[in-house]
Amino acid sequence: MLQNEEEKTSPIHKNKLILAEGKDDARFLSFLLQESGMNDIQIRQYDGVKKLTNELKTLTATDGFDNVLSLLIARDCEDSLQSAIDSVNYSLIITGLMKEKIEPFTMNVQDNRNIGFILFPGLDENGKLCKSGRLEDLCLKIFKENSHKDIIKTYLEEFQKNNKEFKRPHKNELHTLFSFTDKYVGLKIGETARDGGFDFNSPFLQPFLEMIKKM
Repeated sequence: MLQNEEEKTSPIHKNKLILAEGKDDARFLSFLLQESGMNDIQIRQYDGVKKLTNELKTLTATDGFDNVLSLLIARDCEDSLQSAIDSVNYSLIITGLMKEKIEPFTMNVQDNRNIGFILFPGLDENGKLCKSGRLEDLCLKIFKENSHKDIIKTYLEEFQKNNKEFKRPHKNELHTLFSFTDKYVGLKIGETARDGGFDFNSPFLQPFLEMIKKM
């Protein structure tokens, strides 16, 4: 476990806190912070979008939360950007952390606390919020050894035309790409980040880093 990565039951001991949707998100963000030289931020995971509200309720009653000056929530867009935005806002408002709806990739102040949320995969090539997607889609963009990316994408699309469609094609595509290398075959996202598989200087990561720096 990295220095700034904590289990969901860990105590709050830093005044900057990121809530990550799952273990892959937490590990990925931990290495992003490490590569960026940020060690004053704590990361906890909440194990799925449906558990965010309960996690926030628990969090606000946890020792140390009163000292949190900045809270950043990280989750996937999944199938709908608007649904993801509405879901996060619902959790923030029903738990009393925010009084009004907020937009992703903006930092807002309530009760002297900075609060915001980021959505994977972030922005597209035109600087617009992606309408759907997940962390895996971002990782596909920043994976260093992606010379076989187009071949793999075409093959998977053709395969699904004649077979049952994958339930999680984003995972199939990314891990197939990993398997076309000697170094990253069989690894998870966090392990690939650990071993230097992603370009942490990619412009696709800038919106996330800008939000983190605002904490």
